[in-house]
Amino acid sequence: MLRVELKMEIARTPKDVFGYLTDVEQLPRWQKSLLEARANGPFQEGTRIVEQRSLFGHKGETELEVTAFESPRRLTLQTLRGPVKLEIDHRLEPSGDGGTSLQVKAAGRPKGALRLAGPAVEAAARQELKRDFDRLKALLEE
Repeated sequence: MLRVELKMEIARTPKDVFGYLTDVEQLPRWQKSLLEARANGPFQEGTRIVEQRSLFGHKGETELEVTAFESPRRLTLQTLRGPVKLEIDHRLEPSGDGGTSLQVKAAGRPKGALRLAGPAVEAAARQELKRDFDRLKALLEE
């Protein structure tokens, strides 16, 4: 079972951070493995997002669904199909300096050949998630 958690402070309002998290056109700017993404409409509960990713040297398609949408406080996504069964929950809270405290929790289970890699997949996912959200923070604060 894959479990990754991170918490960070971003010097932008929760509204700004949430807006960037839910802008499908911006996703490839801060998610390294994401090649392309498209949604079947504006982000809201039930919206589906289809992504093309490059994972471990292979291209693959993942379909996700928005399962919780509480602007600008919470966004939860769950995979419907793809190489990893995953749920990722983003929680945003105002911080004392007008910024945002962002907490991200991801839990999932690799499928197929990725399941055999176990700890290596978890370590790579943890590193990638941290790098992606560090990139998100840098983009929002520049």
